Amino acid sequence: MRTLVLKNMPNVSQLMIGEDALPVVEGLYVVSLPKLDKVPENIESLGSLKKLWLLGLHENFKADWDQNRMNYKMANVIELRI
Repeated sequence: MRTLVLKNMPNVSQLMIGEDALPVVEGLYVVSLPKLDKVPENIESLGSLKKLWLLGLHENFKADWDQNRMNYKMANVIELRI
């Protein structure tokens, strides 16, 4: 499995994913980014994604996830942890 891990980045408050970026990534693990409070832009465009972990993020992240109906948009992801 091709994976990307973003971990222990205390000063990162925003992630953006360009269109057609990461076309073969099957696992994305975003862990311990305590300032990340918004869903990364274009994350739903990662069509090959099978595992997505979004853990240890800002306390407002889950509310933004829910408000943007991301569970529906990311229905192709087999393993989702938030």
